[in-house]
Amino acid sequence: MLIRHILYMSVTNSYKNNILIVCNVINVIYHLPQIIKTYKTKSVKDFDSYYLFLGNLHSFCWVLYSIEDKNSLMTFNSCITMFSISFVGYYKIHSCISDYYNKKNLSFINTINNKDVKVISVTSED
Repeated sequence: MLIRHILYMSVTNSYKNNILIVCNVINVIYHLPQIIKTYKTKSVKDFDSYYLFLGNLHSFCWVLYSIEDKNSLMTFNSCITMFSISFVGYYKIHSCISDYYNKKNLSFINTINNKDVKVISVTSED
């Protein structure tokens, strides 16, 4: 009876690990297009800040759970999700800061286009 239980647990754990491996592959494939698009366009205006915050909080809780459960495959999966959401969140924060400075008529990055610069020289006769 004990041997049957041990064999069942071994098969069950193997089955669970196979499912987690498939989930990890899907998770990477699932997040990769959004990371590439965000990196190329630097546009995240359609993402809600609460969505990004709660998504990171959710993934962090799963990381804690999987560490406690000693399940490295689940930890990896949750870390990939956290990285993906944090990547998009970084650009969201950068976009919000940039919009704030643009509304205040300040330039976030000081650039000068030489074609638009006009030089006015003032001389005085003394």
